[in-house]
Amino acid sequence: MNQVQKLKLLEGLSYFDKSTLRQFIELSDNSLYANIKRWLKQGQIIKLKNGFYVTNNYLLSRENKEIYLEFIANKLREPSYLSLEYVLQSYGMLTEAVYSFTSVTLKSKNSYSNKLGRFSYRNIKEPLFTGFDLIEKGGYQVKIATKAKALFDYLYFKFRPLPKITKEEFSSLRLNLDGFLKSDAIEFARYTNKAGLKKYLCLANFVKGGM
Repeated sequence: MNQVQKLKLLEGLSYFDKSTLRQFIELSDNSLYANIKRWLKQGQIIKLKNGFYVTNNYLLSRENKEIYLEFIANKLREPSYLSLEYVLQSYGMLTEAVYSFTSVTLKSKNSYSNKLGRFSYRNIKEPLFTGFDLIEKGGYQVKIATKAKALFDYLYFKFRPLPKITKEEFSSLRLNLDGFLKSDAIEFARYTNKAGLKKYLCLANFVKGGM
């Protein structure tokens, strides 16, 4: 099987790793690494992170690359869901632009940068790994935080180093809460209770006051 035929086997995959390659292509480890190195150099495949790739032709066939990148954000570090600045920006709640795909994970904090963008992950304890939906988007299933959970996650990490949260510190974030509904506020309050720390309880009132 020549190089073109080998790559054709991979072009229908949304991503693949070395284990997947071994299932599709029977090669020794040295030959496998040599093929990967050659394909990367030629731009025929793109490295998403170490040992994690996608073909350039697969990317070119995507009508909506943003949705694909949301899907990949879920896959680069599992389990995880999109949240924080990325989701808040989609609701127009931040005053500053966001240029990375921000997520919450049960694993340790990490980030990946590749030709497609930057993907960052914050660690959260298991009881708070909730408040996200599995949404069908463009043929992909993507885990994305609700509006209320994205806001809670953002504030949770923003204020985690502080012993106490004041109204002034909350106001300094200049959040746009015009679109935050009563139902969102009720959901948000559930997470402040679930956090298990007294300092977060005041956030529910601060959010209500900013609506």
